[in-house]
Amino acid sequence: MFKAPFSLNGRIRRIEYFLSGLIAALILWAAILLAALLWIIPASDSNLSLGIGATLGSLLACSVWGAIIWFSLAQGVKRLHDLDKSGWFILLCFIPVVGWIFALYMLFADGTVGPNRYGDDPKNRMPYHVQPAPVNVTVNIAKDGTVRTETQSVTPDATPSSGEIHTDVSRE
Repeated sequence: MFKAPFSLNGRIRRIEYFLSGLIAALILWAAILLAALLWIIPASDSNLSLGIGATLGSLLACSVWGAIIWFSLAQGVKRLHDLDKSGWFILLCFIPVVGWIFALYMLFADGTVGPNRYGDDPKNRMPYHVQPAPVNVTVNIAKDGTVRTETQSVTPDATPSSGEIHTDVSRE
């Protein structure tokens, strides 16, 4: 989990998308709290210390804010890749009402089963394909007192390659 968190390549599961959002929110709130403390509680009552505290608080808040935005965008793009959609769809999150609905869609929609154009399935699932199994058909033919057995391999969606199958049985 959390391989290359700032990369725009690859796919992530719903749980990783949720946890990355939760972690980003917690880090952001901690940075805001620390920046506020640097603003409010200066080392002394002088104006110089308030200026240094405010500057450090602002630098910290801006640095963390930039990293969190990039991290969140990268995680959103990878989640869109899991849904087999382009990363440009992340721009829908910036539209006021549509953004919340689209973010919920990204959180709850199941990803593409199996590999897609953006990488392997993070759940290691493979697409399920049913191959028709061949069926051996045995026909006993009684003609003029002789019994002959023919066995032929037939797939369910195909017709027998030789001969015809008659279902009517006449008794005299």
